[in-house]
Amino acid sequence: MPTMTTAQQHAPSEAEIRESPDAAAGLRLVRARLDLCTPDERQAFWEAVRRCFGGPAPEEAGA
Repeated sequence: MPTMTTAQQHAPSEAEIRESPDAAAGLRLVRARLDLCTPDERQAFWEAVRRCFGGPAPEEAGA
């Protein structure tokens, strides 16, 4: 498995997301889709994210 560079490991801050129209649009799409999910589906989603990326769900996501 290739090693990730520091730039690839960087998660954008909320400020960086707001500065990027594409990132902000993507975040809106994800949040809109999660709003349609049941609590169990949201929990499963954030568990999958945690397994893949090693971080907790955002507090605002209600996970």
